[in-house]
Amino acid sequence: MYFIDQLFMQQVHPEGGLPLVGTHVIERLNLETGEALPPSVNQKFLEGSFSTKLIIRCDGQKVRIEGNPSRWQRMDNLFGLKTLDECVDIYNHILRKYDLPEFTKNTKLFPRQSPDGKSTSLVGNGAEITSIDWTQNLAVGKGNQASFIRGMSSMQIGRGRKPHLFPNGKSCGWGYGSSWMINKLYDKAFELREHLKKDKRKKDGVLEKQLEYIEQLITYCDEQGVVRNESSLKQLLLKKHRLQFYGLVSEEDFLPHLNDIENAMNTIQISHDVHKSIADQLLELNIVKSRQAANATQSYAIMWQSGSNIREILKERQFYEHKARLKQIGIDIGQQFDITRLCPTLKRSEVIKVEPLKIPEWYQMPTVENSNILPFRAIA
Repeated sequence: MYFIDQLFMQQVHPEGGLPLVGTHVIERLNLETGEALPPSVNQKFLEGSFSTKLIIRCDGQKVRIEGNPSRWQRMDNLFGLKTLDECVDIYNHILRKYDLPEFTKNTKLFPRQSPDGKSTSLVGNGAEITSIDWTQNLAVGKGNQASFIRGMSSMQIGRGRKPHLFPNGKSCGWGYGSSWMINKLYDKAFELREHLKKDKRKKDGVLEKQLEYIEQLITYCDEQGVVRNESSLKQLLLKKHRLQFYGLVSEEDFLPHLNDIENAMNTIQISHDVHKSIADQLLELNIVKSRQAANATQSYAIMWQSGSNIREILKERQFYEHKARLKQIGIDIGQQFDITRLCPTLKRSEVIKVEPLKIPEWYQMPTVENSNILPFRAIA
């Protein structure tokens, strides 16, 4: 089950004349012609209950909101809003408070005027999604979070996107800095515990009942071994696949772009099985057809584990041939070998059983109505 964890949206109103919303405005003038240029308005930060924040901005024509609608006015977002319409309802409530037009659905697309020699792009008559995060909670079993994250961090995903494991071993990501897509896995109980520490240090304090609820949530995440799987789809990907037009896309249209982590998990099945050699695994799965080919690939895997740079030993074609074979059993010789990141507990079907996280009966699910009646204020 996926839900929306972050959503950046904007809509342009060519007729202009909208209220300026930000913390300050810079009026601009063309020094050569004396012509007044559109003003530059910076962003305004809004704070709701439980220290939740959103960003809003309007320069007179373009209205933009950035933030996490599933977290807005809530103590947590272990589970969030499942539809774009629910998220937009929350954003539109805020826009009304600032006398700004609401985000509307696209009903038509038009070719955008582009410079000579440039390909034509499309523009809609409604709101545009510029970034969206889709999130899934995985239950890997109590105490298995670190092993699961470290094991996954040994793999490239998608089209050769390399992993980055954080020093504390609680989080791993692929594609940081990308304007296309970012994937993340992290220990949810650890994250909630860090937020709880901040809540306890606040001067105004947090109600005891609220702290007890978060502690109950942390216990549940620990018991289930919750690892958060987040996919951040950026503007270039959205435009490439025409996913930016609110009203002309459904939630299901995003699903084909959320399976890189799932695909990687499916390959990490029997790596480092102490009862079978690498060669036997390759033969058993019909990855190679002969014992000679299996032994050859196994020998390069052993050399890699010993610290050898296989790229320098093999020709390019041979390197990618052996890499493709080994990746199917969870070994990626394109990465530097790290014994802590190749753990025998990664046999998904036997040792670490990965399942979607069930929603406990006592969990307070998000409701748009509750978020829209609570007060909020500008803080910057």
